[in-house]
Amino acid sequence: MTTVPRRAGVALLVYGLGVTAAFLSLGSPGGDYDPDNIASYVSHGHWPAAFALAYMSALCSLALIVLGQALRRSLDGAVGDFVGGLCQAGTTISVVGSFLVGGIDVAMAEGGTHVQTGVPQPVVYTLSEVGNLVAVCGPAFFVGVVALVLAVAGRLPMWLRIFSVVAGLCGILAPFFFTYFVFVIWTIVTGVALLSSRASRPLASEPAPSLV
Repeated sequence: MTTVPRRAGVALLVYGLGVTAAFLSLGSPGGDYDPDNIASYVSHGHWPAAFALAYMSALCSLALIVLGQALRRSLDGAVGDFVGGLCQAGTTISVVGSFLVGGIDVAMAEGGTHVQTGVPQPVVYTLSEVGNLVAVCGPAFFVGVVALVLAVAGRLPMWLRIFSVVAGLCGILAPFFFTYFVFVIWTIVTGVALLSSRASRPLASEPAPSLV
């Protein structure tokens, strides 16, 4: 019988709050097409912020590795390995997406006037939208599956099990964007719960069912 280390709660909070805050501040074009937003994003004055916030997102996504290691030790056998792998995949895709979105402004800075004046706004928008999906919605997809696994295999309070099912589905459906914020609320609530002394009790009291 093992317990969930409190660092799992810290990791979930760092990921959920850090990546979300970075992208809300980054202002990368996505959703409705807005020429003014695109022009502002690739403007010279926005380059430093784009670099810094893209790195912030990438660094915060590393918290998923810590989360995966903690849950792998807390869940039995194949279930723990499965969850750990999902968290690693979430980190990988989040880092790739963060650098894709930030790389738009890197290209503008390093490419000079040929790139700054030659790349059409629809191309910038398309690259940014894809980067947003990869950096934000991609890891939410993987962590959403983790939430569903915890709802089934973890010893959680009933209210948190139900919330984990709802939030897990919202994470999987994060490309719809409005569902993403339900998922983010789950990362905060669950992170705080895992940090509390009562939530640090065993997740797995008996062999968890194999998912593979």
